[in-house]
Amino acid sequence: MAKKYEFKPDRQTPAVLSKLFLTPTQRKSVLKWGLYSLVLLVLSVLQDVLLCKFRINGATTELVPCGIFLICLMEDLERSSIFSLCAACIYLFSGSAAGYHSIVLITVLCVGICIFRQNYLRKGFSASMLCTVFAVFVYELSVFVVAVFLGQTALPRIGSICITALLTLLSAPILYPIVNLISTIGGQAWKE
Repeated sequence: MAKKYEFKPDRQTPAVLSKLFLTPTQRKSVLKWGLYSLVLLVLSVLQDVLLCKFRINGATTELVPCGIFLICLMEDLERSSIFSLCAACIYLFSGSAAGYHSIVLITVLCVGICIFRQNYLRKGFSASMLCTVFAVFVYELSVFVVAVFLGQTALPRIGSICITALLTLLSAPILYPIVNLISTIGGQAWKE
C-alpha cells in the first residue's frame, strides 16, 4: 500500500527571469539598451567629475551629447528618436545640460542626423563621424545662441564654444568602437 502524505510538498518556484516571459530576442534588446545607458552614465561621470577640472580658455568637454548622437546613429529612426528624447531628459535632470532647450536640440539633431545617414550614407565609421561632427557643432552653436539671447554669455566667447566642440569630438573616435560593438547585440535593427 502507498504511503499517504498529510501535506502536499512545496511547489518549486521558477527563476525570476522566467516570470518575465521575455523571449531571447527581447532579453538581448534589454541588454543592449542597458549597456547603452551604462555607457552614457560612465560618460556623464567622466564629464562631470574628472574632465570638468581641465579647462582650456574656459572650455571643457560635453561627452554625453556626443554619446547620444553616436548611439542614435547606430539604431533605426524610431528607436533612436525615443532613446534621444529619454536620454536628453535624463541629461537635463542630471544637472549637466545647459537648459531645457537641450532636450529639444538633442532630440531634433538625433532625428535629423539619423534621417540623413539612413537616406544618403552607408553605416560605417566615416559616416558616423561626419554626422557626429555636424551634430556636435550645431548643438554647441545652438546652446551658445540661446545663452547669448538669454544674456548668460557674451558674443566674444564664441571661441570657447569651438574649443568645446573640438574637445568633445576628440572622444568620438574612442567611443565609436564601444558603441558599435554594443549595437551588434541582438542583430542589426535594419538592413542596408
